[in-house]
Parts: sequence; C-alpha cells; structure tokens
Amino acid sequence: MDRGRLSISPGAALLGAFFYCTASFSELAAILAPAIVHELGHIVALRLYGLRIRRITADLRGLCIEYSGLCSPLGHAVSALAGPAAGLGYAFAASYFARGGSNGVLALSAGVSLLLSLFNLLPILPLDGGRIFSIIAAELLGGRRGDALTKGVSLTLATALLLAGTLLMWRGEGTALTIVSLWLLLAQPDKAVLVKRRELL
Repeated sequence: MDRGRLSISPGAALLGAFFYCTASFSELAAILAPAIVHELGHIVALRLYGLRIRRITADLRGLCIEYSGLCSPLGHAVSALAGPAAGLGYAFAASYFARGGSNGVLALSAGVSLLLSLFNLLPILPLDGGRIFSIIAAELLGGRRGDALTKGVSLTLATALLLAGTLLMWRGEGTALTIVSLWLLLAQPDKAVLVKRRELL
C-alpha cells in the first residue's frame, strides 16, 4: 500500500495481520505504543534540525523514515539517537505508572520499549546504533574506511548473535535471538555511508 508519504510492503502487511490474529488487543497496544514513541523521537529530532520527512516505509526491515536536507553529522547522529532515547524515557515512565497502579499492560509495554531501545543501540546496521557508529566512523576515518569498518563490525556482531542464538537453541532457548540475528544479516545495506544520512529505523 502506498499513500503519499506512507508506504507499506506486502510482507509488512502480512506480518501485521499475523500479530493481529495471534495477539490480544492489550498486547498489540503494549507493542505499538513503544514503536510509535520511538519513531516520534526520530521525527521530532529531524524536524528540529530542519530536515524534511520524505516517506515512512513499513517493510520487513521495520519502520524506516526517509528524510532529506542539509545537516551536520552531529545532527544526523542525534536524530538517530532520539528514537532509542524517547523509547527509554517511555519505558521508565510506563514502568513508574505500572508500579503505582499494578497495570500489567503498562508493565509489558515498558519492557518492550526498554528491549527495543537497547536493541536499537547495538552498533549493527540497519539499527540506530549502527547508523550512529557509521557517522562517527566516517568522520574519524573518512567515507571509504569508515564504511568498511561499519560493515565489518555489523557483520561480526550479527554473526556472533546468530551463533549465540543457535547455541541457546540446543538448550531449548534462543529462538527469538536466532530469528533476529538472521534478520540483521539479511538487512545489511550495501553501502553504509550512503544510507546513514537518509534513513532511520
């Protein structure tokens, strides 16, 4: 589905339908709220730096914000960091109110937001942490060497997570980690430097 600035791939639509059919309304709300807060963090930061939101795409990589405009490397890095930062703020706030009212949905939402935020800070592309790492690497080492370092770190860490998940599966655990690691490996962009200032997860 493509409506102006919002685009949803068939794969994302099928994945959404799967969650809709298998999860309760409260579980869906607990998952969607952190995701929305995360993306709003990115959008607010991008707008504060004068960058233009061109398109929001939902596909099997997740939600991607495509943007354009002139901004310093620091601005791009702050915009990438704003999503996890907003998610961490939401996690602490939801956790606080969940303790006060013993709200299970808020407690679940706080846990999802905390996990999502910390996961996104890993220096692995296409995660926010990977984009921040690519910006820093490009500034310190130059575009080509920074790109090579970023891709090397991303592949190494994603492979390490896959091995850890595979080993845990022998003990009846780690299935989710294995799936996420495979997704990270399949979602690696061809050129980190070309992508890092155009899209945010």
